[in-house]
Amino acid sequence: MKPKTKLDVTKAEADQIRMRVRAVRTIDGDNGSSRLAVIEDAAAMLQLLSDERVSGDVYTLPRPFSLGSIRAWIIDHQKQAKDGVGLLMVTDDDAGQIITITDFQFWPEYAACEFGGVIAAHLQSRSVGTKGIAHLCDWVFQVLGVRLIAMTASPENVRSHKLLDKLGFIRMGEMDSVRPDGSVRKSLYWELMGRSLHENIGERP
Repeated sequence: MKPKTKLDVTKAEADQIRMRVRAVRTIDGDNGSSRLAVIEDAAAMLQLLSDERVSGDVYTLPRPFSLGSIRAWIIDHQKQAKDGVGLLMVTDDDAGQIITITDFQFWPEYAACEFGGVIAAHLQSRSVGTKGIAHLCDWVFQVLGVRLIAMTASPENVRSHKLLDKLGFIRMGEMDSVRPDGSVRKSLYWELMGRSLHENIGERP
């Protein structure tokens, strides 16, 4: 997927976004700090994703789930992180169990990104997801310098529709989302415009 809106972005701005993505190690938030996923996380990630209440219809997940598919997913994102175009982040609870997984895709040439993820079932009714998404939107705008966030959801995922509408995302029709296995899911599509990093923190280029 690429964003429907193609912003005019200079090479210098795109390079800055890539550089900032490459530098990410953790993301601090109200629900704890998320970190880059590593190969050693594969088993715990498999356990979390094997719960259908968690994985649901998230199209970017590496189905069918297995240790091999998740390890390959992590390795692919490690390469994306080095290239400044993707991140795979996880959050641990106090017991060391992984409770969230967030997958970022960046298009520095458009100063844009998409992210999605999953959260443990026991946290889904506590507004943790809403607060987490709002925090990540602020983070990509203010820290990475992204200016546009694209989001998709399946037509049946009414909870996500309401959440994105509440956060101020603008509905912009439909889009075909391609899963890692090559199959296609019809998705509803939203965008949220932000401001570049220097505008958010009062700097000038």
